[in-house]
Amino acid sequence: MTGADWLSYSLQDFVMFGPQVFLRLFVRINQDLWPWQLLAVVVAIGIPVLFLKPDLRARRLAVGLMAVAWAGSGYGFLVGYFSPINWPAAWFGWAFVAQGALLAAAAFFGAVHGQTPQPKQLAVFWLAAVCGLPWLAVADSGDWQSLALFGVAPGTTAATGALVLALVTGPWRWLYLPLLVLWSLFSAATLWVLQTWWLLITPVATLLFVGAGFWFSPRPEQSLD
Repeated sequence: MTGADWLSYSLQDFVMFGPQVFLRLFVRINQDLWPWQLLAVVVAIGIPVLFLKPDLRARRLAVGLMAVAWAGSGYGFLVGYFSPINWPAAWFGWAFVAQGALLAAAAFFGAVHGQTPQPKQLAVFWLAAVCGLPWLAVADSGDWQSLALFGVAPGTTAATGALVLALVTGPWRWLYLPLLVLWSLFSAATLWVLQTWWLLITPVATLLFVGAGFWFSPRPEQSLD
């Protein structure tokens, strides 16, 4: 195949399914998991409570729970449901699992800020994400069973996961960052082709939350000298 042949392809040629098929995946996984996804809802609301605690162990636990969410949404949704109709989803699914392993290692080895980040602002952004973003799939599909829940749907999980940049330190943060950007670009391209305009807000929010995660991270103390 020549370069000219490749240039004749568009994004639409690589997405071999329609928006109805894609949105139906959210319904299917929610039906198959019921009622276990309620546990993900409890965890999503409980994590900002850990943010608000001054205890370092609470923040490490929050990072550990986020690690489980990354792995769960990657293997459950991307590998199990999305990859049969979109082969790059399997790669991203395993990348989500690796991202979860990275966060788990960060929590285990203590690569979490000893200083408290801006907890109230961080908690507000977190709750806005886990309470608002799941309904975008409902707005596109018209079916309340298509809720894109934290820990189940990769988009919502990645968006909230971007805020964890406020908690991890140094090199771990830079290892954690690339997947957030790559997933946002891949997701935005797919949703653009499918014309699921409401869901397109999710990857945009993820990139915005990346900036928020850096902004909310503790500032190094500066000497008066």
